[in-house]
Amino acid sequence: MEEYRSDLRYATTFPGLSILPDQRRILVEGKEIYLTHHEFDMILFLARHPGQVFSREQLYEAVWDDIPVSVYAKVMCMISSIRQKLKSCTDKEYIQTVWGVGYKFDPGT
Repeated sequence: MEEYRSDLRYATTFPGLSILPDQRRILVEGKEIYLTHHEFDMILFLARHPGQVFSREQLYEAVWDDIPVSVYAKVMCMISSIRQKLKSCTDKEYIQTVWGVGYKFDPGT
């Protein structure tokens, strides 16, 4: 299995997934998927911390600049949207729910 590698200026890659922050592009199984600004920031943040569990509040603070109105709903909708877009190209889940806590990025799933 390939090892995770990341350079904060360049690509973050895993088997079947490449995130290119300098181009704001994401490739899944070689196919580009289109994410909104916040969706891209969310998956990049999670991918740069594989295996680390983040609460919804931590994810919100990492991606949005405004004062939270409904952190739970915003983060949940964002994760759901990212999962749907990833699912169009791969069977891998990548973003795992950690019940009662939040979410984590798992490139092995």
